[in-house]
Amino acid sequence: MLNNVYMIKSLLLADDSVMPSWLLDTLLVLKDVFIWGLAIGAIAMIVLVLVQQSNSQGGAGAAITGVTETYYSQNKGRNKEGRLKLATTVLACVMGSMAVLYFVIVIFVPG
Repeated sequence: MLNNVYMIKSLLLADDSVMPSWLLDTLLVLKDVFIWGLAIGAIAMIVLVLVQQSNSQGGAGAAITGVTETYYSQNKGRNKEGRLKLATTVLACVMGSMAVLYFVIVIFVPG
């Protein structure tokens, strides 16, 4: 598996040459930025999830008693709960992208 990574790396970098120093410095800085961003994002994700209210309409209780659609439940996206849910989703997507980019940089930066 590791041999395949090195083969892909040598195909992307022309004739397995050394990276320019400016590119190496930029990738090293980006690697640190992504690690710190993931750490701060993880703390923010924990806070966002803890601040949200639990979903009380799920489970067997909703199937037995029925779920009534109220004005409040129809307009959930426009209140605080909807914004928190959207923020959680966006933060999760950003963190996933940062994690993928971090590991791509780790593959291409020596050491």
